Amino acid sequence: MVKSNNLAVIVLAAGMSKRLGSCKQLVNYKGETLLRGTVKKALEISNDVHVVLGYKKDVCEKELKNLDVTTVFNENYKKGMGTSISSGIKATQKFKNSMILLCDQPFMPVSHLKKLCEKIDNNHIISSLSSKSLKKTVPAIFPRAFYDSLIKLDEDFGAKYLLQNEKSIDILLKEEFSLDIDTKEDKEKLLKDNLIVQ
Repeated sequence: MVKSNNLAVIVLAAGMSKRLGSCKQLVNYKGETLLRGTVKKALEISNDVHVVLGYKKDVCEKELKNLDVTTVFNENYKKGMGTSISSGIKATQKFKNSMILLCDQPFMPVSHLKKLCEKIDNNHIISSLSSKSLKKTVPAIFPRAFYDSLIKLDEDFGAKYLLQNEKSIDILLKEEFSLDIDTKEDKEKLLKDNLIVQ
């Protein structure tokens, strides 16, 4: 697949991980942090990767060493995910499309991200469709027509309203690929897979 010149990827990595009890961005999985692993996947589909940082910004920046990315600091990160999406979109407005990607989904395959990219038409949202709940979710690609709505997001909610209420092209995402590391229980599941937590 040829990398798209019309797509920026926004990696959300600013949260405080309150339910996890430690910084999820710095959880080490198979020899690298979740943050670095996710960013490397993003770089496989786009030359324009923007990483939104907040909590433990300085430490997270060190994890991005030697990676050709742009960092965006969300000074309102304590308010939640909506502010990080807003910060990211403000930085990618020149692109026709922006993918929103979470940093805490270690099993997300690059192949799924590529499938999303293949459906870009510059008009429709391209969303992931959970094989378990059949709900639309991220990773998702938003064309420029939705940027204004995304920039207005605030507090601790993401783009669910747009995903659920707008017409979209949906790509099935297997349940095992969508696991995110939100809680101590999630972390315990990964401990069985040689997870080391910093």
